Amino acid sequence: MTMQLSLDTEDKWQDVDAAKELLREVESRYDLEVELFAREGPIYVLQTSAGLKALKKSDLSQLELDYITHSLADIDKQGCTAVVVPLAAADGSRYFRFADAHYFLMDWVKGRHCDYLYEKDALAVAKALGRLHAASRGIKFDPVPDTRWLLGFWPLHFSRKLDQMKAFAREAREKTVPSSFDQLYLRDFRRYYRQGVEVLEKLADSSYSELCQDLSLRAFCHRDLAYHNVLMDGKGIKFLDFDYSMVDLGLHDLADLLLRNLVLLNWNWERARRILAAYNSVVPLDHRAYPVLAAFLQFPHEYWQIGLQYYYEKQPWSEEHFLARYERKLRSPELRQRFLNTFTKAFA
Repeated sequence: MTMQLSLDTEDKWQDVDAAKELLREVESRYDLEVELFAREGPIYVLQTSAGLKALKKSDLSQLELDYITHSLADIDKQGCTAVVVPLAAADGSRYFRFADAHYFLMDWVKGRHCDYLYEKDALAVAKALGRLHAASRGIKFDPVPDTRWLLGFWPLHFSRKLDQMKAFAREAREKTVPSSFDQLYLRDFRRYYRQGVEVLEKLADSSYSELCQDLSLRAFCHRDLAYHNVLMDGKGIKFLDFDYSMVDLGLHDLADLLLRNLVLLNWNWERARRILAAYNSVVPLDHRAYPVLAAFLQFPHEYWQIGLQYYYEKQPWSEEHFLARYERKLRSPELRQRFLNTFTKAFA
């Protein structure tokens, strides 16, 4: 459900005839008139008789769209203003099928993307995330596709990632002429793989399973809190793009937010402490949660992800780009370990 809501549409407006059939479908379903539109990737920005709208094409299944749109609508009813809910058509549905894809219509929201370099933005996001999780606790997740239920599955989830890391390392070793990236990946493999194994051991010794049985801790998790998915609109924060959302412990999102800040700021302890305090001011964390959060933070997510991009997804980036990305994401392993030690000593 990606939306680039800060899109500059000047000089990009087109006449309705350029996408006549699709826009006529929108008009008939939502009882409005489309006057002009601008295109940016999968998003159509519409000037309509009911104001500025965003029309988004989605490749998600009907079951996934039901789960996401129903959850967002229910969270909105709980008074959470941090979500943008797909609009209901005349028949009550919040998306429709046209040609070979699904589409949904949303109000256009102006604003800027958050910037995690600024502490004020990061803390505002932490509080908004707490409000999102708190609002989702009171809703009924039904139906939930199997692929959207991660609650209780962290050990399996991490085990699969460790297996993938082994496969990536094996591919690098088997090359007749290893690339510079292969050599870098193999150099660090043993360290990060061992850390992943330790995470599984820590989860087994923690209250993770117990927390997952607590109905009050189940949350609608965003799972992709990149800066471009968080819009500051002047009145507060809007979370965009729930394509990867799942039902899980809210700790998943909290860890995601912490890691995005920590990687950017070279594992700054004070930033992490303040983010935790901001989240806690909205959703107080159970003392049992901290060892579980510490385990999540320790898993080598960045190492696994860049391996996935290089060996499995085979992203069309240059070798230089991959090397620079590796350096940026995995710099300062000593500072990372020092942070993890400090976090464990302070909280876990």
